[in-house]
Amino acid sequence: MKKIPLIEAEHKYTSLTSLTATEYELLLSVFDKKVKQKQKHFTLKGKRRVRAYYGEQKNSSFPGSRIKLDFLLIYLKENPNQYFLGHFYGITQSKVSEWLSFLLPVLEESLGDMGYTAKYGLGYRHKNIENEFLIGDVVERNVPRRSCSEAQKVEYSGKKKTHTIKHFGLSDEDGYIHFISPSYEGSVHDKTIWDELYVETAGQNLLMDLGFLGAEEGRMDVILPFKKPKGVKLSVVQKQLNKALSSLRVKIEHAFGSVKRLKIIRNKIRLKGHNRREIVMKIAVALHNFRTTLRKPLQI
Repeated sequence: MKKIPLIEAEHKYTSLTSLTATEYELLLSVFDKKVKQKQKHFTLKGKRRVRAYYGEQKNSSFPGSRIKLDFLLIYLKENPNQYFLGHFYGITQSKVSEWLSFLLPVLEESLGDMGYTAKYGLGYRHKNIENEFLIGDVVERNVPRRSCSEAQKVEYSGKKKTHTIKHFGLSDEDGYIHFISPSYEGSVHDKTIWDELYVETAGQNLLMDLGFLGAEEGRMDVILPFKKPKGVKLSVVQKQLNKALSSLRVKIEHAFGSVKRLKIIRNKIRLKGHNRREIVMKIAVALHNFRTTLRKPLQI
């Protein structure tokens, strides 16, 4: 099957990759150098070459960096079955898996070199004093139900009524995501995740919802909505303040919606392995930041 570079169907860029043609070319310019460097030193199976030299063969599964980037972005955007993707590109399912393992870290590094990768880990210190405020919230993504009954219980989210993993994210008023935590099982409460993290602002207020009730204790920068006491109505002023706070916090909901443009995040992820699932989330966040920076205002 002939592999047609995406450049020959420019009007399909956004629908197939989530990027415009201009954004695609910017990413390709960095990705091209990264993938050639990796191919020079490593085989497709990830083994270091004896000699640091690689001349791509004409019968390669994906000749050229453009087709490799097309393959990755289409996979992330549409989340197709690997057997289908193999049939589409004329290769085996096992070869699809090998290429994903080889190329996903390259895409992550490329976005990192461009400066769009969010800080990842259990701690974050915000340094940009120009941001008006920061917003924290949790995003969930679906995972297949595991065969182990105990694992099913741990990953079952009572809120979503399905099996999920979740991340805590931190964005600014423009929807740019600065921080993303490692994944937690769906049954873990939002406040429990917060308690395991260390987050330091640069003097900004940190806006969160009532799922983090108690996070404000001992912190002057955390602002939560007023909770309605049992049998008592909130005052008009409290309702107005909650509404105003909600209108600000919606920025991170829009940001997570943009991250979920990639169906591999919005739908059930079929990739196995904790590390690959984490890489996919970091790439999705970085692509969102990439789009957010180049497009003003934020578009969903």
